[in-house]
Amino acid sequence: MANVSKLKDARRWSVDMCGVSALKRKYVVVCDEVTGENGEQKEFPGVPAIGSVHPVYKNLQVESYDVEEGEGVAKRTLTVTVNYAVFAGETGGSGQDATAQVEKWGWDFGTDEREMVDAVDGKAVLNSAGDVFDRVPTISVPAPTFTKVVKFRTRQNGMDNNCKVNQGSVTIGGRSYPEGSLLCLVSEERIIGDLVWAFRYTVQLKFRSNPVKLEGGSTATDIGWDVAITDAGMRELSADGKLKLIKAVDSETGRKCTVTSPELLDGNGHAVSRSGGVPKPYNIRFKAYERASFPNWFYSEPPMA
Repeated sequence: MANVSKLKDARRWSVDMCGVSALKRKYVVVCDEVTGENGEQKEFPGVPAIGSVHPVYKNLQVESYDVEEGEGVAKRTLTVTVNYAVFAGETGGSGQDATAQVEKWGWDFGTDEREMVDAVDGKAVLNSAGDVFDRVPTISVPAPTFTKVVKFRTRQNGMDNNCKVNQGSVTIGGRSYPEGSLLCLVSEERIIGDLVWAFRYTVQLKFRSNPVKLEGGSTATDIGWDVAITDAGMRELSADGKLKLIKAVDSETGRKCTVTSPELLDGNGHAVSRSGGVPKPYNIRFKAYERASFPNWFYSEPPMA
């Protein structure tokens, strides 16, 4: 409807300790026809769009318009006041238009329960006879959750990462988190009535640290959300690859008898020999969650205004 837009003089702006904090610009918009009685315009060619970033002050974004229509013969002329305000947003590749706006960013306090395979002093969690416990002890460990709430103009594909863990290391707030240590949950919300921001995403990354000595090794590996289980059972593989019940020498009779509780296995399906004293457990690692490369907007820190 508008065919001519021109910037007027008499700008107004506010300045605080951080610089220009608010700005108003007026445009004269000449329409090619008279606006209908109930047909107020919302967009004006040549006028900065709502949500766009100021070309000089990158901390300012078009928040709203104030529109005034002329009278009589000047009814086709509109005065559009563009209101810029400070925003905490993330910008697209060009840096000119805000594509996302961050509402929340940070960590909370949290703990979780996990099975203890190795003690903090490096000892394997076995009973005094070198056997696995009937029930694995559990302990409380730090498990903070990172939360970021972001608004977008268009729908994103963040939901594809639900219940997956990070593929490769991720850096949040200057701290690095190893592969498999962040479990992702994402929710999507449609914002009704907002002419700029249409979708809100809440991203939660729950951290877990779980150092375990794997496969009989002496150095602990942080397996994060993976699972480690001590290799044990009452059966082992025979020479021909078939399963057979494990037999051990009875201390009273001196005869070989079938065991009545799980024995430690060596990772290859065979019972661990006890001739050298208390055996070393063989901990097997299992991947519990699918890996994914999280997009940067899941955790990037918004710029300071």
